[in-house]
Amino acid sequence: MLAGMRTGRDQYSAIYSAQLEAEANWLAVGAVEKANSIERLVLPRVSHPKRIVELGAGTGGIIAELQRRNFADAYVAVDYSTDATEYMKRNLTNVEVLRADIVEEPICGAFDVVVVSHVLEHLESPDNFLAALVRNLDFRFAVIECPLEDLTASRLKNLFRNRDENRAGHVQFFNRRSLSAVLRRHLKIVDSRHYCSWASSETVRFLANKDALPLHKQWIKHLTLGVLPRVGAPLWKRYWIGNYALLCQK
Repeated sequence: MLAGMRTGRDQYSAIYSAQLEAEANWLAVGAVEKANSIERLVLPRVSHPKRIVELGAGTGGIIAELQRRNFADAYVAVDYSTDATEYMKRNLTNVEVLRADIVEEPICGAFDVVVVSHVLEHLESPDNFLAALVRNLDFRFAVIECPLEDLTASRLKNLFRNRDENRAGHVQFFNRRSLSAVLRRHLKIVDSRHYCSWASSETVRFLANKDALPLHKQWIKHLTLGVLPRVGAPLWKRYWIGNYALLCQK
């Protein structure tokens, strides 16, 4: 990471401070496919989990979506951000919300499912986090999902830009092999889902307004978030960007 660059945590702290409601709405849009990953990987093995915890829950979009589907009996949501946890306390019901650093202030307890969705790419040391996860939590399954950004087309694009300077605050960049290698140092991989998500025109307009994008970047977003992933999903997720969810056990 470049000297003086914001960490993934700093990036999200700034986003939550400046536009909490808009960010929560954006995360809620992405929560649908992330919840799909959790359902498809977990439910064939645990038909109705009793207790689930999400680490790095943000504003609670995934927990809210899982509640809507009656996925589990009890829910715990953990995030380091006071802004995010206060938002969850105001907007979620029947969810235990905890503010804690998921590495420095480990959460203990027993859960059927641990969810870590789009978190590892924001951490300076995923290994430290995963070691703390295994050490401190008793769980049957963990669902860990990350974006895949270290792919062929993305590598070519990064020849002309510094990929560390990204709006999302990502400091790790994975492909399927590198993400699996990180997880296998701490966990056993049981199953996986590799998918390509795409956004509706309405969602792209919302994102463009949220990030105050100029017109030419709005068209680029329309192509790269909406049109191309939808019409060319198999190639898009293989060469440009995809999402990879893995079901793990200790």
